[in-house]
Amino acid sequence: MKNMLKKINTFFSLLGIAFSAYLIVRNLIQPGFCPDFFGIPACYLVLLAFLLVFLSTRMQKGAAIVFVPGGIIGFVLGIFFSVKELFNVGTCPRLFGIALCYVSLIVFAIMIILFLLYSRKKQPKPTKEKKSKKTLEEKELKNNFIEDNKPEKESGVKDKHE
Repeated sequence: MKNMLKKINTFFSLLGIAFSAYLIVRNLIQPGFCPDFFGIPACYLVLLAFLLVFLSTRMQKGAAIVFVPGGIIGFVLGIFFSVKELFNVGTCPRLFGIALCYVSLIVFAIMIILFLLYSRKKQPKPTKEKKSKKTLEEKELKNNFIEDNKPEKESGVKDKHE
């Protein structure tokens, strides 16, 4: 299951890289095609974000170190430009009439959820041996407690003080 989720993230990131590269080419041909984010065309930043996510899917260990910056960059850019598009303050590039900032936001949200699902570690369940060992120790402690607190048997010997 985890492998399948990772493959879906790989697919989304490769698709994102392809679309970002297309937008960069369009921006080179027609400057201003991609909106700027603090003076940098957003297409370049989104490409960087998708590249980081893709690299994280290829890593066996430490994937979070690479995924988190990529996921944050992509998600923040998606929110920023989606809000601007929603309030008609800015314009996102469109493909087939769909604002790509909305698509980017949704894709990054999905990739973040998938990453959280496939990278979480399962808590080890106690094995039967450990469970039975614990149970034996508890029984032994209980028996010792009972024996220590048992009243002594009355014998025929009377106390000298009586």
